[in-house]
Amino acid sequence: MPVLRVALLHLDPRPGKLEANRALIERSVRRAAALGADFIVTPELAESGYHFEDYIGTGWIGEESKAWIDHMSAVASDLGVTLLLSTAERDQATGHLHNTVFALTGAGKTAGRYRKVNIHESHTTESWARKGETADIIVLPQFKLGVMICADSWPPHIARELAEKGAELIISPANWGETPCPPESCWEKRSLETGLPVWVCNRTGTEHALNFEDAASVVVVGGKRLLNHCGPDSVILLFDWDLEKKTPLQTEFEVVPVT
Repeated sequence: MPVLRVALLHLDPRPGKLEANRALIERSVRRAAALGADFIVTPELAESGYHFEDYIGTGWIGEESKAWIDHMSAVASDLGVTLLLSTAERDQATGHLHNTVFALTGAGKTAGRYRKVNIHESHTTESWARKGETADIIVLPQFKLGVMICADSWPPHIARELAEKGAELIISPANWGETPCPPESCWEKRSLETGLPVWVCNRTGTEHALNFEDAASVVVVGGKRLLNHCGPDSVILLFDWDLEKKTPLQTEFEVVPVT
């Protein structure tokens, strides 16, 4: 029975604190790998925090952020893990900025990326980011992956497109608490509609008026939430995933504090 050891990094990134957030992520990745994780996921915009533009603008997105992505790719390679790293990206060809997830494999390569699609023009917190144009799958050694960043999970068409393109699993890095607009049962609905498992790597902490301490990281199979965690502290959420049956082997996350 092939089993994948998974770590969801349920972290508290601070807005604009790049060096502190990078150190937190790398420390958590290394700790997760030491605990046996083969596949590691960060929450949305883990490098910068959600409201980073209010503190540091967008000038750092480019060569500086690319150098850090390259560094984390080397870390993933050294540790022999696959890392889904969520950060801001500047397209080198167009100069456009995107809210992006990079899939970094243990082979020291970027297997693919996904750019957030569901960004509303009226949502000023993300006004810095250009919408992604398509929802493409990422082919990994373990499975064909679909990604939905946070609010991409709300409308059904993005998950449907990923399923039609052959995704075997959907992972959603998120910054999504219960207020002001809760996720309700959107992850369960997307799983039920597509027949695909959905993993959500959420976050904790507070930013401006947003409190993420009630934000849930979850594993959903067949439209049912099988694993669930929320809380005030940065933690690593571990579980074992049966690659054939596409289900977790545990009924609860193994919760490890980040120190």
